Amino acid sequence: MRRALLLLVVLAAFVAGCENKYKDPDPVAMGYDYYPLEVGLYRVYDVKETLYFGETPSDLNYQLRERVDTSFIDQTGQLVYKIIRSKRPSATAEWLDDSVMTAAKSPTMVMLTKDNTKYVKLVFPVKNGLEFVGDLYNTWQVTEGKLRDNKEVYVYENVGLSYEVAGETYPSTATVIQKFLTNSTKLDDRYEVYAEGIGLVHRVSDRLNYENCSSGVGCVDGFKIASGHEREEILIEHGKL
Repeated sequence: MRRALLLLVVLAAFVAGCENKYKDPDPVAMGYDYYPLEVGLYRVYDVKETLYFGETPSDLNYQLRERVDTSFIDQTGQLVYKIIRSKRPSATAEWLDDSVMTAAKSPTMVMLTKDNTKYVKLVFPVKNGLEFVGDLYNTWQVTEGKLRDNKEVYVYENVGLSYEVAGETYPSTATVIQKFLTNSTKLDDRYEVYAEGIGLVHRVSDRLNYENCSSGVGCVDGFKIASGHEREEILIEHGKL
């Protein structure tokens, strides 16, 4: 009887240990809510772009909507979401579908596929200083910036901190520094800010090439912008259809 009781105690402890060992990770601690994915979710952004080619820059202002349209199981068994991007020149114009992307969120990462190119947008857990290769699944090679095997290394900053943009404050966010490089001939400044429960709220992508100058429009300290672009996206609306 005593041996049987002892065996039951040992078995119960073993089962409890297994449950603790294999229980699902805490979604909040992992940061899964920084990239919510659900059919019907949408986000609308104000987009400002400046294109530099020749002497006169070209300014573009429009709105961009990303809407999670449907979901499906791919050939690997992964749940994938189809996201439709739409554009309009102003808030009073009709939306026109522009492109389609897909996104999949696993326990370890978020993978976004756009124009047949895969991007690692986030990895889990989301924590300060954690680095990951954003273009891991691409074929191109880069030679400047923070690299790993000629691939761009992204890093988390300001995880869990509030973030303000365009008069809106988000209490818990995570910033992904994708690249920052600046010298006398080039600027490459790219980052994305994600808010808990919402997703992407602010994206900046500035890539500029400089050339020497002595005077004239745009000449500052002996340099001016020769080519490139500046782009900023700011969230103005989000919800579920």
